[in-house]
Amino acid sequence: MRARSVTWARRTELSNGEAETVIQVRGGFIRAPLALALLTALACGAEPGTDDTDAAPAPQDPEALVGSWVVMAIVAANGEETTPVSGATPTLEFTDEAEPTGSRVFSGSGGCNRLRGSYDAGTTGRISFGSTASTEMACPEPVMQIEQRVVAALGSATRYDVEGDRLRIDFDGGAILLVRG
Repeated sequence: MRARSVTWARRTELSNGEAETVIQVRGGFIRAPLALALLTALACGAEPGTDDTDAAPAPQDPEALVGSWVVMAIVAANGEETTPVSGATPTLEFTDEAEPTGSRVFSGSGGCNRLRGSYDAGTTGRISFGSTASTEMACPEPVMQIEQRVVAALGSATRYDVEGDRLRIDFDGGAILLVRG
């Protein structure tokens, strides 16, 4: 596992009136609580002195999830980033195949074991996963730790955001960052 943190953030106003926040992640930690609070506010799109808790979430297309995704990192709420072990990268495959309940099917690899389960995704960016079934192979401890974090994160997932070939799945306590595979 490798720990990283946010080292700078930049917010840019786009020509269509929307704002874009770019966050650079590098090794090391931000030690000043004020700097961390400021970067967190920027990352969330907050402007000093404004309250955008009533802002509507960006519309999402659940069909954009369909396909193969590769886990690049799991980011904790404190900014600590865990990257997969080389050669044992977790993957997710979202399908448009529906179960009798109406939920869609996903499968993939936790880096060691095969995964399969169901998910529901809406146009508001909400996502939830049903129970995840997996094979039960034993693998080296670092691989198993990442796999357990991915499965636990899916179990508490709340939101998703697809931007081009990048997918972010927010869960209680952080986010999984993926790229189209």
